[in-house]
This record gives sequence, C-alpha cells and structure tokens, in this order.
Amino acid sequence: MKRLFALLAAAVAVQSAHYAEHVAQVVQIYWLDLRPPEAHGLLGSVFDFEWVHFLYNVGLELALLLLWLRYRKASRQESVDRGGLRLLVGLILFQGYHSAEHIIKLYQYLFDPYYQFGLHPPPGLLPNATGWPIFLVHFWLNTAVLALMGLALWRLAPPGLLRATLISLQRVPRLTVLSRLLAGMAALAGFIFGAVWIYQQTHTLHVPADFPSLQAAIDAAPRMASILVSPGEHVGPFHIRQSLSLRAVQPGTVRLTAADDGAVVSIYGAQDVRLEGLVIEGGYFGVLIEESEAVTLTGNRIIGAWLAAIRVSRAQARIVENELRDTRGPYGKGIELANTHSRPASVIAYNSISGHAREGVLLHNAEAQIIGNRVMGNDSRGIAITEMSMATVEGNTLIDNADAGLYVVDMSLVNAAENRISDTRPGPLGTAHSIRVEYYAEAILRANSLGQGIEVLHHASVHDAAFP
Repeated sequence: MKRLFALLAAAVAVQSAHYAEHVAQVVQIYWLDLRPPEAHGLLGSVFDFEWVHFLYNVGLELALLLLWLRYRKASRQESVDRGGLRLLVGLILFQGYHSAEHIIKLYQYLFDPYYQFGLHPPPGLLPNATGWPIFLVHFWLNTAVLALMGLALWRLAPPGLLRATLISLQRVPRLTVLSRLLAGMAALAGFIFGAVWIYQQTHTLHVPADFPSLQAAIDAAPRMASILVSPGEHVGPFHIRQSLSLRAVQPGTVRLTAADDGAVVSIYGAQDVRLEGLVIEGGYFGVLIEESEAVTLTGNRIIGAWLAAIRVSRAQARIVENELRDTRGPYGKGIELANTHSRPASVIAYNSISGHAREGVLLHNAEAQIIGNRVMGNDSRGIAITEMSMATVEGNTLIDNADAGLYVVDMSLVNAAENRISDTRPGPLGTAHSIRVEYYAEAILRANSLGQGIEVLHHASVHDAAFP
C-alpha cells in the first residue's frame, strides 16, 4: 500500500509542476502584458505545442486509471479508505474529460486548415462552444485536477504515515539530513543547468562561425533556435518559415540587404520569430510578415525600403522600439497592417517612424494597439486607421505630418488618449488637422494635446469632453 501511495504522491508532484506552467502563463498574460500566443509558461514554446499536451494528459489519465485498479485490488486484502477510492473515480472521470479536450485540440491541430502549423491555437470543445479564453479554461481544468489529486492523496495516506515519518527523521542525525538535502538540491540544480546547457549548445547557431551564410543557418536551425550573427553585411533575401530568434551579437552592426523585387526578410507561416538588433536596408519591403503569429521585432533599424519598412498581412506581430525611416517609393509607408482581424491584435509601441512619402502607420481591415511612438516628418498622415479597422492609439507624439496627424475613416473605431499632435502640414487638398474622422468612422478621444483642430465629416462621430 505504501508503494501505491508513493506512486500517487509522485503523480501529484508531476501535476504540480504542470500546474506551475499554467500559473506562469496566467502571470505572463495578466501581469507581464504578453499576448496569449507569446505566453508559453516557464519552459517556453519548445514544450508548448499540441503533441506535448496531448501525451501528458492522456498519460496522466492512464496512470490514474492504473492506480485506481491497483488500489481496488489491494482493498480486497487491506483496509483502504472508501472516500479516497471514490475521489479517484471522480478524478479519473474529470481527467477523462480534460483528456478529451486535448484529443479534440490535437485533431483540430492536425486536420483543420485554420489551426494547422500552430498559427492559431486550436480551441478544443468548451472554448469553441462558449468563446471562453483557451488558456483560462485549461488553467481552471488543471486547478480542479490538482485539487482532486491532493484530496485523494490525503484520504489514501496510510494510517500513521505522518507520525512514522517524523519519528524516522528524529532518529537521523541533523547533519546527515542536512547533507542529504543539500546533496539532493545540488544534484537537481546540476541536472537543470546541464539540461539548459545542452539545449543552448544544440539550439544556438553562430554566423559565420557555424554557417557560411545567414540563410544556411536559418534553413538548418531547429525549432526555437537562436541564431547569433557577428558584425558584417549579408545579402538576401532571407526567408524564415519556422520558430527562431535572429539576433545581432552587437546591436546595429549586422546589415541585411536585398534587391527591390522582394522583402529583405520575409516571415511566412511561422510562430515565435524574433528579430533583434539588426540593420535592414532596401528591398521592396524591409520585413514582410504573412500568415504568422507571435512575431517580435525589437531594436532594429529598418531604412530605405521601397514600399513599406514593415508590412504585416494576415498575421500578428509586436513591433517595439525600432527605428523605421526613409522609404524611397512615392507610396512608401512606415508600418502597414492589412487584413489581420483573424489574428490577435498586433502591438506597435515606442518606435521612431519618420521620413515616409505616405503614412507613418497605416491599418486597413486590421486591429492594433499603437502606443508611445514618435511619428514625425511623414508626407501624409501620421497614423491612418482605415477600412473597418480597430485601434487603441495612446501616448504617441505625432509632429510635422501632412494632412492629418490621426486619420480615422471607413467605419473604423479608434480609442485615442493622451496623444500629442502638432505642426501638421497641409496635404494635397490644402487642409491640415490634428485629427480627421470621416465616413461613418468613430473616434473616442481623451486628454489629447492638439495643435490644430478636429474635423468630422460624412456621418462620422467623435466622443470627447470638448466635443459633446
């Protein structure tokens, strides 16, 4: 009986570690402000994919079933708490439902084109039927499983186990107990650091030390690898199709270039891609992101593209603390988001966006949070929200743009707060406004500092203390 109890205790310990991953994910989303596609818990996205969740939950269900069968067999010869056995039965039924959720999720992941390739997390049964957030549903499912396991462990503990444990500890010299505890902790720490070291060695690639070309390193990189690039110029185009991190060893010393017939860097059908500390110059687009999620661009300088420094199409990205300037074409834009409503909202934050022939930031049929950017010296609108887009525009500085600092049109909806908009220059029609709202669009304004006025045209509406 003690052996069965030890196995049940081990299952509780494993489930506790699994539950810690879900707690970490909730913390990442609600306290660290990560989007659900980027919140992967403590172990990261290497372990956060459908096969791992499926195998873990089905394996736990089988382990609980075997434990119940063994306890039931042992109860014929020894006294076993009946309440504990009933708790095990309830736990098996509940975990069976939990496993069914993951079976459905795996089926969606493998066979539903909308969820394949991990571009959007498959919802399973309950979130699909109710619309509840997937991560919250599974957080509470795992909370219930761990609670039931803890109750079963308490009820099935052999009589006198706690008393016997305390007596045994009293008989062992304290120094021996302390030394064993320290040795165990050291062994565990050594195992963890060893595993991390092995992972880093197998998932960190260096250019040019390990690969002669950057594209060769990208093609050879395992899932979630880090590619560290030494100073120098690399001629593209570069195509990324899997999860990886591409980072300059010294920020600003790695220059990626390409001809004007395509993107310097294109990211297609990928999740968890990160570009950091790079200088990306030229190309039709500097960076083109399509059919992807959880793409992060941070600390890059993207200059001299022809049509757009960054274009996000049917995808989701976090674009943070980049310098985007001086597109060369007559329709050149800083950041363009197109047709992204099927994805989580993108984040455009704390970038410097200047010197473009058209808009600094343009959304059409898209959704984004646009926060804390400096959008200056563009020859069309600073930020344009068009074609039924939705955006939060907060804390931005929009100076010396043409026609309108903030432009909202075509049934779009914007919440704009605490933006500083000034020195808007006349555009092609000879007008200049801090904010213009047109064609059934709606803007909700709060505490903005405006150098010029607000114009509302063609059945649009504005809600503000200064505009009742």
